[in-house]
Amino acid sequence: MFRHTSNELGALGEEVAAAFLKRRGVHIVGRNIFVDRDEIDIIYRGDTGLVAVEVKTVSEGTDPFDALTDEKLRRIRRAVSGFGRPIVAIDAIGIAFRDDGVKVCWLRGIG
Repeated sequence: MFRHTSNELGALGEEVAAAFLKRRGVHIVGRNIFVDRDEIDIIYRGDTGLVAVEVKTVSEGTDPFDALTDEKLRRIRRAVSGFGRPIVAIDAIGIAFRDDGVKVCWLRGIG
């Protein structure tokens, strides 16, 4: 079982997500971008423009996408709208650390 604080777990999940995207040939242009008090975890250059990525990380027993609440999506959209350059889509990457390994799931176009 993974024993990390929530901040450590989140940072580890973002590293896994960035490595996952890079292995797929994705060009990451920014990480941990703050717009006022809201954060965009990853920004990458997609085929049609910039894409924001929200990374949700969990360990044992929960679904990382359960944390994508309406309030969280509202904050992501607010950060995207205030970014200063057009972002054409929002994706989410779920990272689940389990005893039997790490599961990564990429949802495109969540909002």
